Amino acid sequence: MASTSASATPISAQWIWRGQSVHYVKQGEQGQPLLLVHGFGASTDHWRKNIPELAQHYQVYAIDLLGFGRSAKPNWDYRAEIWRDQLRDFCQQVIRRPVVGIGNSLGGYVVLSFAAEWPEWVRGVVLLNGAGGFS
Repeated sequence: MASTSASATPISAQWIWRGQSVHYVKQGEQGQPLLLVHGFGASTDHWRKNIPELAQHYQVYAIDLLGFGRSAKPNWDYRAEIWRDQLRDFCQQVIRRPVVGIGNSLGGYVVLSFAAEWPEWVRGVVLLNGAGGFS
């Protein structure tokens, strides 16, 4: 049976990270937290059809990496380490529990980097069309 919140519209929110506004979407109140990370040139909209389905059984978070989607686009030197650190801090400050990281393309690389560096924050990873290093 789906939770009531799973049938509702996903909540769109902002989180301030290193002085920058980061957009994320949340839906679902039960089960293991899932963190969905988009690929290069994409955003949380990439997951718009997956979020409601997954939210029937899980707490689902989708994040716009810094520089993409509705997140800030500061004039920074974008590297996988920045996004990796962004995921760690998001888990610590917003989700507050270890996650299953689900990443598409560049998002898969970032999720994998996050899991390798801080395995205590990751219960598992799912890589979709995984990409190599970003430069």
